[in-house]
Amino acid sequence: MAKYTKQKNGYYRTKVLLGYGPDGKPKCKYLNARSIRELDDLVMKTKQEQAQGLLLARNVTFGDYASKWLAVYKANRGVATRAMYESVLKNHVDLLARVPLKDVTRLMIQGQINARADRPRTCEMILLTVKQIFKSAIRDGVVLRSPCVDIDLPRHVKNEKRPLTEEEKKALRSSVLLPQERLLLLLLYGTGCRPAEAYALTKSDFDFRAGTVFINKAVQFSGNIPVSVSYPKTDSSIRHVVVSDAVMRALKHLVDKMPHDNVLGGNTGEIMHKCQYGTIFKHILQKSGLSVSGITQYTFRHNFCTECKYNGLSLKETQHQMGHKDYKMILQVYEHIDSLKENTREKMANMVM
Repeated sequence: MAKYTKQKNGYYRTKVLLGYGPDGKPKCKYLNARSIRELDDLVMKTKQEQAQGLLLARNVTFGDYASKWLAVYKANRGVATRAMYESVLKNHVDLLARVPLKDVTRLMIQGQINARADRPRTCEMILLTVKQIFKSAIRDGVVLRSPCVDIDLPRHVKNEKRPLTEEEKKALRSSVLLPQERLLLLLLYGTGCRPAEAYALTKSDFDFRAGTVFINKAVQFSGNIPVSVSYPKTDSSIRHVVVSDAVMRALKHLVDKMPHDNVLGGNTGEIMHKCQYGTIFKHILQKSGLSVSGITQYTFRHNFCTECKYNGLSLKETQHQMGHKDYKMILQVYEHIDSLKENTREKMANMVM
């Protein structure tokens, strides 16, 4: 029996079984070549591609694969991270959704970026997401290469991070605040914790004898709604922050007054909506006579890193205090301070609030 069927036009023909559909019927691919040897090579190549998953996924669209990628490979990411990916896929890559994944081109991706050039940060998130999708697709054997090469992003001028000025610190110290407002201020100022880490703190996290605050959880928000209290950003974020004696005394005075275990909780101790914490912070600035647009909660985190430098902490110590997994951001702060050639001796006074 002949290995292949010879057609009237002189070409040889065969079929390769690719699998079975939902109805149980076989799915085959027909192959044609001028010679038996050429068809042998084509059959071998087809079976190799099949083993890599290329043929069965040949017509999968970008949108279909992206949905599965999000559901499977990003299932354990934080709520905010997943929300970012979902927003990009839903709102910013609409022209790619129905295109077969293998047919997505650099030109198409650049077009989606250009359509949102007035939002540089959004463009960065689009490219980040699409790159990750194609990296995953290559590993899954769905495509052979990524079209995400040499994509031009609009210039993104980031707001310069800065510490608090001495005038701002003085205004915050002298302001008349409610106990919960003062507590949030002290936590942001004295521990350098991320806002979501501060919102999750409970009374047992304060060791007043050792002078430390245990950062071991963070509130996860979906938009404005708190959805869980879980591990913080990374494993490195779990840490005991050493707090100055002056700040620790003030914290003890306030924490002892808090009626619920969750020290920054609502009236019944519950985790509040994100906007409610934002309102508390806004009131702190307003009562201190400071601009609500010039200072964010993360300004205090940058200020804490600066204070670590002024007080002689090493990069490694500051990395632990801040809960960073590497030195990169801390090094930028330290190098910036060194470049200013300030008189650090004047900055060495104990932190007082």
